[in-house]
Amino acid sequence: MITTTPRLTAADWDSWYTARWPALYTAGWPALITDKESEYFHRTVRPRPGMTAADLGCGNGQWTRQLAAWGTLVTGYDFSTEGLRQAAAAGLQDGLSYTRWDIDAEAIPAALLPGTLDLVTCRHALPFLDYARALTDVGRWLKPSGTFYALVRVTADQDNEGAATQNDSAQEPFHRGFTEAQIDELGIGWAHRTAYRLSAHNCGIVLRGYGDTALTPRHAAGETSRLLTPAATSPALVERRAR
Repeated sequence: MITTTPRLTAADWDSWYTARWPALYTAGWPALITDKESEYFHRTVRPRPGMTAADLGCGNGQWTRQLAAWGTLVTGYDFSTEGLRQAAAAGLQDGLSYTRWDIDAEAIPAALLPGTLDLVTCRHALPFLDYARALTDVGRWLKPSGTFYALVRVTADQDNEGAATQNDSAQEPFHRGFTEAQIDELGIGWAHRTAYRLSAHNCGIVLRGYGDTALTPRHAAGETSRLLTPAATSPALVERRAR
């Protein structure tokens, strides 16, 4: 998988969070955390209090705070100073922290040790990363029973053969996503994979068992028939932008 699109810098994201995020947040974009996403996350991941988690590309911490509200001990990682400033301004609590890290360009933080995490998430950020390398690192950080969760934007195939480029060229740089073919490739090397559509443009992906073919067989792309039904599902955290 080769990235052919320009890499957005920390300054690009700082500008986006300063100039564009307030209006987009009010309009509900990027996708706010919905009760449907919360329900499917609980079905496939089954978060529980005390789980250790890392949220990659956390931005201003919207999803990171949701994980903390569900009782996970979570650190959000991002390289946007403005995004992290907004995250901290939204409130800190025990078990919730943020760390500045350029995931593609800087050394892995000492806290991310092999086999130590129950959960790694990456919501809307995976298409902006060197994702093949990132998923290899994630597989190392997770415990044998650990889970990776991603939410990605779905884009159209770029030609009749289904060949994929990382960015949908019809969209501006901050709207990157994956084609169906790329989403299917994300399960390579993992023993268990579940993918499901949350909307016409958003797909949830759950991976377990990196490099362990002894685990349960990989699910087909888009399969939802084996999803477990939770006894109760916590609603999504409702946030209001400060006026």
